Amino acid sequence: MVNDIFLSSLVPHMYKSEFDDRAADFLSHYCKEALEEPMPVPIEDIARDQLHMTILEVHLSEDLSILGQTCFTDGLAEIYDPVEDEYREIPVKAGTMLIDPDTFLKRNFGTKRNTIAHECVHWVYHRRYYVAANRLGNKQTVAYREPAGIGDDPFSKKWTDEDWMEWQANNIAPRILMPKQTVGEAFQMVLDLSKQNQFVSAGLIQKGKWVLEQFAGFYQVSKQSAAIRLQELGYLS
Repeated sequence: MVNDIFLSSLVPHMYKSEFDDRAADFLSHYCKEALEEPMPVPIEDIARDQLHMTILEVHLSEDLSILGQTCFTDGLAEIYDPVEDEYREIPVKAGTMLIDPDTFLKRNFGTKRNTIAHECVHWVYHRRYYVAANRLGNKQTVAYREPAGIGDDPFSKKWTDEDWMEWQANNIAPRILMPKQTVGEAFQMVLDLSKQNQFVSAGLIQKGKWVLEQFAGFYQVSKQSAAIRLQELGYLS
């Protein structure tokens, strides 16, 4: 019980209203220019070159129920071998990020980038928790990101420490990729381009659909993630 209380104290306390600030803080350390002008955040480069993480592409589950995994300490990580149709363990070093290649092949490039951003949030904000948990010997050393994610109502039930940290990573990751400081400028840029597109002007392509596709393509995120972000910030009704 005492150990659980100690570990819970290492979970960052955040309100949802703070997530944009947390994303901005992340970018101020690792990609300050993304706060100054619209750009696709080089999240994979940040993970490798600035957070000094090793990114390995390995299958993590048979049904793609796990997209990414961060290893906080040296140890063994479970992966899925599709050739042998079995799960097995491989040795990993602390700071290893495992990404399922099907995240890109069966989803899209934007989902892969969001998964990498999600795991970066774990590494930056939740490492202390998992390292301490490993020393106490009562927690696993990895944090998972599942496609379904966790609900967005933290007061509907009793959440575990891991639930809170997944909720934080789920919400901060897209804000890193689409920072509040530049989204408005990027959205206006795409709107201006839509006026120059002859197919949109002629009504052959739905303007809203075209704008969303171009916005998502610019930030290299999924259309679903782009739509949610634009709605959050009031650019889409």
